[in-house]
Amino acid sequence: MKPTIQFNEKSNRALNDRGSRKGSALPNTDYGFQAASVMHGGGRCFGARCASFRSISQNYFTNEAPQSFAGEAALFTVIVVTAAVPILNSISELLHLVRSFGTL
Repeated sequence: MKPTIQFNEKSNRALNDRGSRKGSALPNTDYGFQAASVMHGGGRCFGARCASFRSISQNYFTNEAPQSFAGEAALFTVIVVTAAVPILNSISELLHLVRSFGTL
């Protein structure tokens, strides 16, 4: 429940006349504020309970992940082989360069 604000109606002449003011220029406020009580408490949202992140991820790993694992493993192998070929070639050429400097 929000506090209620009560405004006092005054004429412009009364507001401009400083001598005729009595009390504060601020509105009167009812300070009988009470927070709304929650029957069930606990900080959860009202309505249907949503699945937790753990249950969603567990459902994914049991049902969906094994179906695409073989394809992803094959793609990973292709990427690793594609990256390994130039690395092995550069190591071979560096060894050839070191041997040629050794014979000079």
